[in-house]
Amino acid sequence: MLKKMLTKGISVLTTFAVSLTFLPSALFAQDDAMMYDETSMMMSEEYAEDDVILEEGDTPLERYAKLRRTWVVYREVDSAQIYAITHDKTKRAIQTLDFFTQYNANYRIQLVKVGRLAEIQDGEPLTTMDGFNPEDYRKRPWRCRLVKASTDPAVYLVCGNKKRVIVREGVFHRYGWEFRDVETVDQTELDAYDTGAELNEETVFTQDVEVETTENRKLRERIMERLRLRGKTLIRNRLIKSVDDPKVYFITRNGELRHIEDETVVYRFGLDLGDVTEVSADELEAFEESNSFGADDSAAVLDQRVE
Repeated sequence: MLKKMLTKGISVLTTFAVSLTFLPSALFAQDDAMMYDETSMMMSEEYAEDDVILEEGDTPLERYAKLRRTWVVYREVDSAQIYAITHDKTKRAIQTLDFFTQYNANYRIQLVKVGRLAEIQDGEPLTTMDGFNPEDYRKRPWRCRLVKASTDPAVYLVCGNKKRVIVREGVFHRYGWEFRDVETVDQTELDAYDTGAELNEETVFTQDVEVETTENRKLRERIMERLRLRGKTLIRNRLIKSVDDPKVYFITRNGELRHIEDETVVYRFGLDLGDVTEVSADELEAFEESNSFGADDSAAVLDQRVE
C-alpha cells in the first residue's frame, strides 16, 4: 500500500514538474502581427484526450506525442496569475494546484503581451476542481495562416483577426515559408480581417511564426519519408495508426487517409496488422481524411504502387 501511495505521489509531482518545463524561451512577439485577440484563441481544433501524462515506460514516439499534446494556459508578461481560457471566451484564474495535478495532462504556460488577457471577459476563479469539466476549455495554442483570394495574387499572413500583405517573394525565403502552403479563400473572408502593416525582409518577430499548413506539410513529409525508408511502396503496406487510438488507416496515392472499417476488411484483403506504422496523433491529423475503406471496395486500390 505504501509503495502504491509513493508511486502515485511521484506521478503527480512529475506531472506538475513537466508543466514547468514548457515555459517558452521567448516572450510573446512584440510585432503587431502577433498581437492576437481573444477570438483567435478559439480557432484551432481541440485534443480529444487529456490522458497524456508522461510515464517511465513510454516509448520515444509516445513521449514525443505526449509532449506535443500539451494543455496551454496563459499569463501576461510581468504577471504571476495564470489563466485557463474557455470556449465561450472567458478567462478563469487558476488558484488551485489541483488544476495541474487532477488531470493526466501536460501543461505549457503561454506568455502574452501586457493587457492582452485583460481584453477577455473574466469568469469565476478556479479555486476548486469540484464540477470542473475539461471539455469546456480550449487547450491548443493558435497558429497563423498564409492565404490569398482566387482573384488576386497577393498573399497575406493572417494571425488571429489581422492580415498583413507579404510584399516580396524574399519574405517567404526569410521565414522559411513556401507558396505551396498558401490557402485560397473567398475574397469576402479575406476582406473581413483587419489590415496590419505590410511584411517585408526587415520585419522582425521576437518569436517564430508557425503557419498551420506548413507545420502539417512537414508532418506529412516526415511520415512519407519513414514509409519510404521502410520500403512501403504498396498502398496495402502503408498502414498507420496513432499511438493513442486503435483505428488503422492507409495512405492513398494522393496523400489522403482512408479508415479501415473493420476486421472483415482485414481478412478479405489480407492486410498485415502486425506491420502497422505508429505515428503521433498530430502526424495523423496532418492528413486529410477521405471516405472509409470497406469490404465492398476493390483490392485494386490496395495494390497500387506509390513511387
